[in-house]
Amino acid sequence: QRPKEWSPRRPAAAFGFGAASRQRQKGSGKAKPGRFGGTMAACMQGIVYAIIFWTVASVSVAVPSIVGIWGLAVAILVLVLFYGLVGCTVASYLMVSCGDPGHVNTHIDGNFPKCKKCGMEKPERCHHCSVCQKCTLKMDHHCPWVNNCVGFRNYKFFVLFLCYATVTIALGMSTLAVVLSARGGDKLSGFEAALVGNLILLGITGICVCSLCLNHTGYVFSNVTTLEDMKGVSRTKYDLGCFENTSSVMGDSCWMWLLPCVWGVTRYDGMTWDGHVSVEAQSSV
Repeated sequence: QRPKEWSPRRPAAAFGFGAASRQRQKGSGKAKPGRFGGTMAACMQGIVYAIIFWTVASVSVAVPSIVGIWGLAVAILVLVLFYGLVGCTVASYLMVSCGDPGHVNTHIDGNFPKCKKCGMEKPERCHHCSVCQKCTLKMDHHCPWVNNCVGFRNYKFFVLFLCYATVTIALGMSTLAVVLSARGGDKLSGFEAALVGNLILLGITGICVCSLCLNHTGYVFSNVTTLEDMKGVSRTKYDLGCFENTSSVMGDSCWMWLLPCVWGVTRYDGMTWDGHVSVEAQSSV
């Protein structure tokens, strides 16, 4: 059962045509395209889906060679692990792309300053997104690759997407490398040349994704956002210890941290950061 605070947008959002692409201006009936909205967002998301498909296709076409090299039992184990990681990657991506990042949609009780752009309350660590035209709790950044803000309520899925994508690409590259190393002859066949091209593409993608993964893993451990890091906010300002910092993003229990479909954060509301709050407080947003 989905938690109350998770409110998915229209399914089309996953393909680049969601609420982040076109938001209505306050007090007017005209839609305002975001900086990365419309066609550009759709193209960037299309690239993500294409890379995922290409990774799966690269390994899938080499299945007969994998079975011949490792034997049926080991090949099944490797392929089950690979396709399982692909599933987790896709699930995480859809959650961060379609889920509510923590937009402030209704007025919040409390002594919070008002946003000068949207007029809503603006708690600590909350920022107004110029693309979505909304304030987002503990906003990290607006990511055109997912066509959504990354904030308090979907940052976990963004981090999981990077982690699962990194491991998936690494496993795919390792598998293809084994297939190529076991070939016979000096001249590459057309199939083997295609595998080399796939390795190069996956390597370039893997370097980019792995760099982002390491960067955001550091943010999680330090309880810092991308915006705060860019502004020079001290990494000790919100530091509660590595375990508690991770729990505030990935879920109260460590058993929830790797689940790509469960948020699990109940001790924080995204509005106050000087202690724990009950889950009831989250219903006010």
